[in-house]
Amino acid sequence: MSHEPKMARDHLTNDPLLDHDYDGIKELDNPLPGWWLGTFYIAIVFAAFYFTWHHIIGDGHLVQKAYEKQWAEMQAAELAKSAAQMASLSDDTLLKGAKDSAVVAAGKDKFTSTCSSCHGPDGGGLIGPNLTDVYWINGDGKPLSILKVIKEGVTAKGMPAWGPVLSQQDISNVTSYIVSIQGSKPANPKAPQGEKY
Repeated sequence: MSHEPKMARDHLTNDPLLDHDYDGIKELDNPLPGWWLGTFYIAIVFAAFYFTWHHIIGDGHLVQKAYEKQWAEMQAAELAKSAAQMASLSDDTLLKGAKDSAVVAAGKDKFTSTCSSCHGPDGGGLIGPNLTDVYWINGDGKPLSILKVIKEGVTAKGMPAWGPVLSQQDISNVTSYIVSIQGSKPANPKAPQGEKY
């Protein structure tokens, strides 16, 4: 017969008390529930498996491939959306936009922040050509031609491609704004450059 000392019990819950006393607070000897311990051990096994599979065996390629696939899908969707927007654009649509004060105002804001450093705040030309006259270095001055130059740029002549930076709507608004300032009289216009259209 063993003579182990009996554990003291809490007088309210009758749970066994440990031999710990923290400022008069006694610690109960309650084991964690089995369901909680099971979940904890499963989480540890899962974490070890996940880490091994994705970072040691797979070297992270599974996550990287999933990311690349999603990125490609997003790019394809963006191209499809852009192509659909381009298909809906025409010279007439852009000319109508040039008569819409809200479109022109939005286009002017974007023009001021992105284009005025080369073409001047009023489109009269600085480093870049005058956009208010009938002479065009790139394209023929028609709205779709202007839109194409803005979107694709002409790197040989110093015009950056704004397609990767601006949204299709911003490019369309800037085009409508440029069409709206055709024939305006800027304060200090640059001399004509290119072909007359």
